Amino acid sequence: MAQNDRTAPADPVVAAYLKDVDRSLLRSNLRLSPEERIRKLQDFVRTLAVLREAGRRAKR
Repeated sequence: MAQNDRTAPADPVVAAYLKDVDRSLLRSNLRLSPEERIRKLQDFVRTLAVLREAGRRAKR
């Protein structure tokens, strides 16, 4: 059974974390096709690799 935005979840652990979930981000990602989601993830991973390398170079 799906919860709508106005009903409190039955599980208190879920309720505690729910306030920290940005549902608009979830909805926008679910609007993307699986291929678009993979591309988005790949772009993110590439960015992380660039940042990691920049961090390594800065430590030298």
